[in-house]
Amino acid sequence: MSERLPVDYDAEAVFLDGIWMTREDLAARIRAHLDRGEYRISRLSAALEWLEVELSRARVLAVRVPAELAQAVEEEASRRGCSSASVLREAIRAFLHQQVVNGDGAVEGVDERWFEG
Repeated sequence: MSERLPVDYDAEAVFLDGIWMTREDLAARIRAHLDRGEYRISRLSAALEWLEVELSRARVLAVRVPAELAQAVEEEASRRGCSSASVLREAIRAFLHQQVVNGDGAVEGVDERWFEG
């Protein structure tokens, strides 16, 4: 798929056509199209493949942090209505992006695609 679709790693969903869809949602849509004799399913199929690839490449990082920092992350996540993991991913992405943009030090192995949103 030439188009990079946003992935919600917590919900295991991809954002396509204005909505978040899980594997099951995408598979059901593909089945429904085929049942109606509609064979233009390449976009749905590509989105499902993209989601599978992104989830298979995802890695879990475990870190210990002081209780106060953990509480601050949890409060921020609650305020935003998202997961703590989502807040941490955003914070890591912002930190690494700042390192690259400000030239404070080259971050090896990090390419600019991670900073695209």
